[in-house]
Amino acid sequence: MHTIGDIHIYVSDFEAALRFWAEGLQLQIAEQEVSRYAAYAQLDFPDGGPSLRLFGRTAPWDPEARPAPDAHPHIRFDITTSDLDGLLVRLIEHGGEQLGEIETFDGLRLVALADPDGNAFELLEVPE
Repeated sequence: MHTIGDIHIYVSDFEAALRFWAEGLQLQIAEQEVSRYAAYAQLDFPDGGPSLRLFGRTAPWDPEARPAPDAHPHIRFDITTSDLDGLLVRLIEHGGEQLGEIETFDGLRLVALADPDGNAFELLEVPE
């Protein structure tokens, strides 16, 4: 048997990332530890599934060298929602960046976003 485990996200600004992921997605902070040198949080989705694990205080990109969001090799994941428009607005208000237009594919709406560090993912609207 195979299944996906937790998703690890490495961030340079832990407080901004926590605000984006926890408040923006309304995830529950199950664990959190912050020290002078490192920061960590486990965020759980209200309906279960893998957790998001934030690892903070990684070295930020030099502003001159930082690639555009979604411009470097990556692994992408979807976050499903029944309210794409409302969640999109909320995530942008919490520091996210919309990458392109909302698209429709096989009757489903989706849009790519980036968190404050440029980590890309997609919102996918599915019927309730």
